[in-house]
Amino acid sequence: MSVLVYTENWEGKFKKSTFELVSYACEVAKLLNTSTVAVSLGSVDKNELEKLSKYGADKIVSSGDDVFRTLDNQLFTRTISDIALKESATVVVLSNNNTGKALAPAISVRLKAGIGAGVNKLPVSIDPFIVIKRAFSGNAFAKIVIKTGIKVLTLARNSYMVVENERPAAIESYDNIDVSGIKTVVTDVQKQSGKILLTDADIVVSGGRGM
Repeated sequence: MSVLVYTENWEGKFKKSTFELVSYACEVAKLLNTSTVAVSLGSVDKNELEKLSKYGADKIVSSGDDVFRTLDNQLFTRTISDIALKESATVVVLSNNNTGKALAPAISVRLKAGIGAGVNKLPVSIDPFIVIKRAFSGNAFAKIVIKTGIKVLTLARNSYMVVENERPAAIESYDNIDVSGIKTVVTDVQKQSGKILLTDADIVVSGGRGM
């Protein structure tokens, strides 16, 4: 049994949101009295992967295959789901960003798992499994009871703190990649530079009439 967390990388590097996600998954694993398994897909060097253990990953499963350079929903869904079954994961955690929103519903279908989307706190109960998320445009909180054996959670960004919980973590290579059915082909990439995403900023300064 384990808690599986998908750790997205950007050009081989992890961002603060990734460490926030691992910190959250580690705390969920503590509640369940189990281990935390981090999954990394795409080319990430060993030193960068080892950073995940600083925030609570007990084990890191990595595949640097070039097929993961581009987000293909079917490929990523199949791979993460297969690793989740291999690691006997009872909870799968992803970020509630564009990638997580694309993958989480498909993973929940493949694993026949209930899903809690955009949760912003640790589960308030393990049996029954209850998570909390914002509702009504953030004006209220909703409690979601997930009754399936496997649960899929997406964590709202900047809703949980980054917590250092360093431990030795084994890095395991995953090579059982099923490339059949890949349909996404990227012919050109144009990136905006010189700006930082609001969700990645450590300090946000705001002003105006609404303040």
